Amino acid sequence: MSLTLMNAQTAIGAIGRLWASAPVTIGALTLTGMEVPRLIRDGGTQQVAIHRLPGGGRIIDAVGNDPDRLELEGTFVGPTALARARALKQMRVAGAPVAFSGAGLSLMVRIVQYSYDYQQKGIVIPYRLVLEQPNQTATSGAGTSTLSALVGADGASALSGVSGALANVATIAGNIGGQLATVAGQVTPIADMAGAGGVFAGVQDNLAVVGGLSGAGVNLASLPQGATGLLSGLEASGTGLGTAISQTGANLEGIDLTNTASLSTLTQNAQLHSTSVTSGALVNRAYANTLTATSATQNGPLVTAQ
Repeated sequence: MSLTLMNAQTAIGAIGRLWASAPVTIGALTLTGMEVPRLIRDGGTQQVAIHRLPGGGRIIDAVGNDPDRLELEGTFVGPTALARARALKQMRVAGAPVAFSGAGLSLMVRIVQYSYDYQQKGIVIPYRLVLEQPNQTATSGAGTSTLSALVGADGASALSGVSGALANVATIAGNIGGQLATVAGQVTPIADMAGAGGVFAGVQDNLAVVGGLSGAGVNLASLPQGATGLLSGLEASGTGLGTAISQTGANLEGIDLTNTASLSTLTQNAQLHSTSVTSGALVNRAYANTLTATSATQNGPLVTAQ
């Protein structure tokens, strides 16, 4: 009996720890919890040329690295599982390069094969994904250009996330009546954060600057002035997102659910808080890649979840 109870406790604990798994990012989609691939297969072949000599001798020359395609398997769960599964399908159909981060890798890939299984009425959807990765033995200039493309993709994803969240917040405010009524607790009004001069407006402006400075083919190592501006934009974005995380987090703790107005305010703050954390992770990665491309060092992440 005790063994059975111990097994149950172990299983419950393991399920709980799934949500703390290191996230994997594909394009604008961040995979967390059970969505994180339970399998990521990486590998490749070192191409060689063999010259056979009289008497049985051989000379072996390394021709170059030939990386295998990345193979991923995971499961979407919950009410948004189908929508997220279709988001990956849209990336495959588009055929454009997307940023991939996970399993210690950070590179641009193309989705060459993708399939998913619609199960349990769309609440559980296992998926399989095959990604074509670039040759890892590129020259230094090409390597920094690839990092520049990742920086641009991350900046665009963060900007898209913030803009989409602000649009959703406006919709929530319009759909739920009484949002202008008094809300109990020390709450920073959404309008002060999202309006002109607010923290989210500043984040949008700085992320737009980042997008303009990080071209897909730019070698950041050869453009020190552009890299400096890029770092400044990312640092300002990180500062703004950190403030947004702090303000929305304090709001979530201070709101007392007593009426429709408080529910509306709670929902809006939850949307903005979640987006700030996700965008902060993208900014952190873009900042780290920019420093790597310019051979600089970093003491720690720009944005930390609070």
